[in-house]
Amino acid sequence: MNNPSPAKLPFGLLELDTTGAVIRYSPAVEQDSNVQADEVLGRQFFTEVVHNEQVRDFQARFHLFMAHGQTVDRFSTTFDSPEGQIKVQVLLAHVNEKTENGSKRLALVRIMPE
Repeated sequence: MNNPSPAKLPFGLLELDTTGAVIRYSPAVEQDSNVQADEVLGRQFFTEVVHNEQVRDFQARFHLFMAHGQTVDRFSTTFDSPEGQIKVQVLLAHVNEKTENGSKRLALVRIMPE
């Protein structure tokens, strides 16, 4: 199974754990991202799903977001693709999932082209 290339961004809604592993993925219906769930589920978002230089800033912002307990963060960023740069809108939101041992903190990540 191959990693998605930078041109194949997973547009839609992803649920990540605190380490950045993809737990759930719902592709955007209105976008043709050509990324299947089995290409991203269980993988590290910042190293295996979206793997290029621009992801470092996104990753740092994600870790700060998770550490500081913000509720929502929105920003724009760009990713390289063979066709050029793709500008995307990113929405981060916290989710607390109840477990038998308390609650687990997760993040919803929505990625859509601008």
